[in-house]
Amino acid sequence: MDDKDVLISGGGIAGLTLAILLKERGFEPLVIERAPALRTEGYMMDFFGTGWDVAERMGLIDDINKLPRPIDTLAYIDRRGSPRFPPVPIDRIRRALDGKYAYLRRPDLERILFDRATAAEVPVKFGTEIEWIHEGSSDVEVRFSDGTAGEFALLFGADGVHSRVRELAFGKESQFARFLGYYVAAFHFNRGKYDTGRSVNMYEEPCRICWAYPIGQDRMESGYAFCHDDIGHIPREERLRFVKEQIRGMGWIAEELLRERDDDPLYFDSATQIVMPSWHTNRIALLGDACGCLTLLAGQGSHMAMAGAYVLARELEKHRGYHIEALSAYENFLKPHVGKKQDEAARTAKEFVPHSRFEMLYRYPLMRIAFSGFFVRKLFAGFGAKSILAGYR
Repeated sequence: MDDKDVLISGGGIAGLTLAILLKERGFEPLVIERAPALRTEGYMMDFFGTGWDVAERMGLIDDINKLPRPIDTLAYIDRRGSPRFPPVPIDRIRRALDGKYAYLRRPDLERILFDRATAAEVPVKFGTEIEWIHEGSSDVEVRFSDGTAGEFALLFGADGVHSRVRELAFGKESQFARFLGYYVAAFHFNRGKYDTGRSVNMYEEPCRICWAYPIGQDRMESGYAFCHDDIGHIPREERLRFVKEQIRGMGWIAEELLRERDDDPLYFDSATQIVMPSWHTNRIALLGDACGCLTLLAGQGSHMAMAGAYVLARELEKHRGYHIEALSAYENFLKPHVGKKQDEAARTAKEFVPHSRFEMLYRYPLMRIAFSGFFVRKLFAGFGAKSILAGYR
């Protein structure tokens, strides 16, 4: 492979990480993103383990540590808003992971990556997606939604669980989808009378859960997850009504928050994994949620996205232009790790939300023990505190 022009579909964590790393290795990546601009709204996530490892190798930790920290504790609460056991200090988790932990918003990480990509002179084209692909022996021809076209040595699909690249190059999503029994939604609000302090508050009932936390001085976010059969795609205009129906009668402020809301959820999707027999063809490869979506239940999507980008770029560098060997090495290394985490999430899916009052009776004493100073390190070890890239260079 002599041509260094490559196309990355998707300007999120996976795509931007890959673009930065490829640029550093002499490639000329172009990133296209379907959204009209960089996303400014998005949910909070735990960032540690593999994700932290990649960020450290890329020199991003100082930027991550400079981000504001509006959350001090994690609390499981009853319908009156009272903690079921003493709130868990976020600093306890951070200390257990030797300081290599951040509770940050997904768009904040994307902004850090975008700024780094911009500084590296990586072009990012917003409001654009792929309409047509033809993979030849020597290049990939692409036609874009704005009417332009291009030819690239390689095409990378980093465009999420509903990947356009995957659809065009590998087939319909339905053949790769594994539904785990939940739908998830998230909303932003003005804090106002719903001020929940500097805490992530988790309220649970059988088969449904609501969480809320501050994202700034005047803004907060709430999220919902609820059990449901797979009913396929739900049109955008029907999503708010669907969520309201599922949380009707729910305690605490869960139902009240949505009572007067009349706009779409910030985020809405089913908890569906993507499980594929192969992640690449001759000149096209997938990464992140496009090929190995873990879902919110596993909680490590950003970690695996960054790991995929790192391994993909490193294998292309190690194989010095022999792209077929590089793509195979990337998949052979990462796919077993992703598959293991997917299987773990599928096995424990029913534990994500309590299914009965009986489950709730023993759930909170166990959580109190798990988040104690003595056990919290072991708890996060099970969630991937050790990087899958340990020893990989």
